[in-house]
Amino acid sequence: MKPILGKISTPAESQLMVIERREPYFNNLFHFHPECELVYVVESHGRRIVGDSIEHFEKGDLVFVGSNLPHVWYNEEVYYQGRTDLQARSVVVYFLQELFGEKFFSLEETRQLADFFQRARRGMKIYGKAHKAATRSLLRLPAQKGMDRIISLLQILQLLSETQEYEYLASIGYTHAYNPRDNHKIDEVFKFVLSNYHRDISLNEVARITNFTPQSFCRFFKNRTKKSFVQFVNEVRIGQVCRKLSEEEWSIAETAYSCGFQNLSNFNRFFKEMTGKTPKAYRQEIKISES
Repeated sequence: MKPILGKISTPAESQLMVIERREPYFNNLFHFHPECELVYVVESHGRRIVGDSIEHFEKGDLVFVGSNLPHVWYNEEVYYQGRTDLQARSVVVYFLQELFGEKFFSLEETRQLADFFQRARRGMKIYGKAHKAATRSLLRLPAQKGMDRIISLLQILQLLSETQEYEYLASIGYTHAYNPRDNHKIDEVFKFVLSNYHRDISLNEVARITNFTPQSFCRFFKNRTKKSFVQFVNEVRIGQVCRKLSEEEWSIAETAYSCGFQNLSNFNRFFKEMTGKTPKAYRQEIKISES
């Protein structure tokens, strides 16, 4: 997906901003910005894109996005239906790495933190003990001012830089071109797939969204996302299957068909390629973890 260059509206005298979001749904486009971003999802669920990573997110999700790494959080379709019982709530911290000064990361004492910012260029999802400790501090940040806020941020970053309880999001070779003109087209394609993954999606149909011929659209999409459109659709569908296997009691076949797969053998192959497990083994692991 092609990102746009985003501008974070921080106060003129500050390179740090903390926002508590309460919205009917997360409302932004696939974008990037020079600020690093720490996102804690207090309430809501949907699909998260960071670089070329497409994953389900839910309440409690804690992600660190490095500088200029494209990203977006999209809620599930139900959030866009005007329901008053659903909210998208999050605490988001934006800051420039330069906040700490030009010489800060050359110190022996901050070498580990400097390495963390290098690793965070791929985006990181935090879990385990580090997640619990970091979110406790993060939830206090909105009420803090001045040096207390800076000190708390440094303590959170220390936790994140020391933990091994994380997973990378974008692939190691991920790169993207900074050309914002394509963003609207890619964003419309992504929203269309999220709304229609459960049915057959023809190439002609999706090509019309971008005003390309099917052949030109395939080249356009592969060039921008580094994956084929079919691969992208299958990733979205498998992600929905994983969510339903953990939340619903349908059979595996029913779940596959409800997410747009027409052939069970193809579904089983795609599922194992993407998760490393068979659907049956995946469901069994979920039941064991919940028992």
